[in-house]
Amino acid sequence: MSEFASSLVEPNYIARLALQSAPFNKAVEPTIFFKSEQIEQRFNLLLHLIRATDKVGLLVAGQGLGKSVLVTQLERNKTDDLRICRINSQDAVTPMDIVMQCLTAFGVDDNDVQFSNDHLVLLKERLGGLRQLNIKPLLLMDDVDLLSEESLTVLIDCLSWQTDNGFLLQAVFTCKQELPALANISGRSQQIDLPALSEQEVSLYLDYRLQAVGYHGDLVFGPKDLKQCYRQSAGIPALINQWAHQHLLGMKTSLSSPIKINTARLMPLLRWSGLGLLVILLILLLVFQDSINSLLSPKDVDDLTIEKPFSNEDEALAKVVIGEDKITSSAQAERDELKSLVSELTADVAKPNEQPITSVDNEIILPTPTPTPTPSTQDQAIAPVENKTIISKPLSDPEPVILPEPNSVKTPKPVLNKALPATVHQKNWILKQSSSDYTFQLMGSWEKQEVVEFIDKYALVGDVAEFESMRNGRVWYALIYGVYDNKQAALDASSAWPAPINTLPSWLRRFDSVQQQINKKSN
Repeated sequence: MSEFASSLVEPNYIARLALQSAPFNKAVEPTIFFKSEQIEQRFNLLLHLIRATDKVGLLVAGQGLGKSVLVTQLERNKTDDLRICRINSQDAVTPMDIVMQCLTAFGVDDNDVQFSNDHLVLLKERLGGLRQLNIKPLLLMDDVDLLSEESLTVLIDCLSWQTDNGFLLQAVFTCKQELPALANISGRSQQIDLPALSEQEVSLYLDYRLQAVGYHGDLVFGPKDLKQCYRQSAGIPALINQWAHQHLLGMKTSLSSPIKINTARLMPLLRWSGLGLLVILLILLLVFQDSINSLLSPKDVDDLTIEKPFSNEDEALAKVVIGEDKITSSAQAERDELKSLVSELTADVAKPNEQPITSVDNEIILPTPTPTPTPSTQDQAIAPVENKTIISKPLSDPEPVILPEPNSVKTPKPVLNKALPATVHQKNWILKQSSSDYTFQLMGSWEKQEVVEFIDKYALVGDVAEFESMRNGRVWYALIYGVYDNKQAALDASSAWPAPINTLPSWLRRFDSVQQQINKKSN
């Protein structure tokens, strides 16, 4: 049996869980749309590109991440000012298939299509007529990367059509990888990615799919099951559906078949591979034998000898001349000098009437005793050695390091959140407005403080209102600006906004949709 429920045989867990239909079908269900924070952000961005700009949205994501589901929701959220043509690239084999489907979707009469000699000219005239009626033609196409180069060229030509009022055709495409041909469509391309679900969102996704088909109990998947699901599916919704279906059927949840290796056949290959590698090493050793020998052989002794320079200062330190003594080492000279110093100090203590010890700066100079023996002729030839001994005083203790007092460190004052200005309207003011009037939604955020900062940053005054709604069980704060009788008046007013408000992305909405969103939160 197939992994997914067919139209003839339903899975046995549908009756066990009291479900209305199979929750994890492979087919796209328009009424089942899981809005995670990332998915909802992409969905709102695409709506903004369609309604407020002339950009061509390019939704790039891998297989099974929900590109077609997102495009289906765009098609379901169409308004009266949009005329949509939905094309699957697998059904559009030739450029003529694309043109004919566009002519039919955009309302060209069959007789005009039959008797026309140039269908591209006929399509361009129809797009211009819709634009004059303030209706925006929108082309939605899945898997545009499957189109041929000829079809892609015709599609790019249609997107380049424009008049004094702007481009004639708006589009949103999906593809599995980036297309260089669509990277810059007259400067209109806007690439959007669609990430996979996080580990926390997997449980929310499974619970949402079950509740969408009538399940009212606790989640049937345990914590270990959810970890296994995320590990095997990597957060891809299509693989999550496949895993959940297998798990509810009691099957072994395996999303990829393991690769079986026949080791019996590989053993001879591995044996001969090792022998071949050994032969190659021997050949390389013979070829580069001379180079290897030169690297391993020692150099000449003369080249390895390191000569250390011997300065005159080292020679002076290495020998001390005292009378007719022989040359000794520096260590022996130091020992002899210390012995003479001790004997002189002992003599000075025994003779207190002799010359006092004088101190110069940090050094103590001991007087030299008068020599009693008469020097010989040879001793006179040698320069007398001044027997002054210098004893350094001990260094004074280092000054203590003074650390700053604890009170000197300033504690930052807490930043208090600002409140909404009194001039900003609230829910009651919005509910009193006419449902047919229009307004602009400037921004939305999970944090109310960001709305306050937005108002202060752009100094918004007048018909400014803030309202709250619920999204994914959390409070969503939105900011609207202006009250206009009709759509054209709103567009004219927005074009006259001062900078930098006129550069901000905005969403033109009717008040009835805003009021419904507020009432939905109250319920």
